[in-house]
Amino acid sequence: MDIIDEIKKLQFPLGQYVVVGSGTMAALGIREARDIDIAVISKLYDFLCATGKWEKEEYHGKILLKQGKVEIIPQLNWNEYATTTEEAITSAILIDNIHFMNLKELKKFKLALGRKKDFEDIKLIDQYLNE
Repeated sequence: MDIIDEIKKLQFPLGQYVVVGSGTMAALGIREARDIDIAVISKLYDFLCATGKWEKEEYHGKILLKQGKVEIIPQLNWNEYATTTEEAITSAILIDNIHFMNLKELKKFKLALGRKKDFEDIKLIDQYLNE
């Protein structure tokens, strides 16, 4: 999957979203992504909901939007992770005119998620940063 092409097909306005998780890792060549997780500001989330083109799925009390391999996260911050979507956008790295969560923030995000695969990703991020 070409992560850049898939994201560009969405035609989301710059500054209203940030790619998180494995999408950042794929864009930097750290590892492939099986899906694309995107955190969006409330204005874009509301617009996407109104289109009726996105499947809704509850996940830990939040309503995620799904379409194919893309999953839309309505907000980033929760008890274990304090960074807001807006803060993640502001500190993001820009690759091919797409905001991707920076690696320092991605490590915090994955640590807060705390799944086995997240700890494996943190090791890959550390290896990438040390090269």
